[in-house]
Amino acid sequence: MTDSPQLAGPSACLVSLVVATARDVAGHAELLNRLDGLAGDGDLGITASHAADALESVAVAAAAMQPGAALRRLGRALASEAPSTGGTLIAFAFMAAGGADLPDADVGARAIAALEAARDAIAQRGDVAVGDRTMLDALSPAADAFHIALSEGASIPEGATAAAAAAEAGAQATTGMEPKVGRAGWLKDRARGNEDPGARLVALAFAAAAARVQSPSGSCPCPE
Repeated sequence: MTDSPQLAGPSACLVSLVVATARDVAGHAELLNRLDGLAGDGDLGITASHAADALESVAVAAAAMQPGAALRRLGRALASEAPSTGGTLIAFAFMAAGGADLPDADVGARAIAALEAARDAIAQRGDVAVGDRTMLDALSPAADAFHIALSEGASIPEGATAAAAAAEAGAQATTGMEPKVGRAGWLKDRARGNEDPGARLVALAFAAAAARVQSPSGSCPCPE
C-alpha cells in the first residue's frame, strides 16, 4: 500500500490488507461517530482512527511473523491503543483469529478459520447473539457467506464479495432490531430505527477488504 511502511515477511500481504482496510474504515469516522452518538459515547469513529494508527505502528513487526502470530500481534496493539468497548472486542477477535488452526491449511481455509474464530470470540466476550443488535449481526452472516462461497468453489475475491454483501445486509437489518445490550439497551428510543454502529463498522470493513482484494492497487492481491 502506498501510505504505509514497506512490508516484508510471511504475513506481509495479510498485514498490508488489514492496515489498508482499517485506514479505509477510519475514513468513515464521522458516520461512525454520528451513529454511535445516537445512544452511545459518540466516539466509535475516533476508536476506528486510533485502531488504524495502532495497526500501522506494528505492521512491520507483524509482517515478519507467521500469520497466527501476526494476527495476535495486531490484536495486542488494538487492545493497547484503542481500548474502548468496541476496540477491545475487535482486539479479542484478532487474537482469537490468530489462535485458530491456521498454519497447515490453505489460504482460503485459514481465512475461514480466522473469521469464524473472530465471530465466536465476539459472541463469547460480548455475551451477545445474532439478533441482539451488535457488530455480530454483520460479522456472523459475513463469516457464513465467506465459508459457503469457498465451499462451493468460489475464489477468495468472490468469497470476499459475498461476505461484504452479507455484512451490509446484516448491518442494515439492525435498524429493525430492538436494542438489548450496552447503552443502547437502556436508551432504546434513541437507538431504535437506526443502524447499530458496530455492525456498520464491520460492514465497512468487509466492503473495504473486498474492494482491496478485487482491485489490489494499494494492497497485496490474494490468491484465487
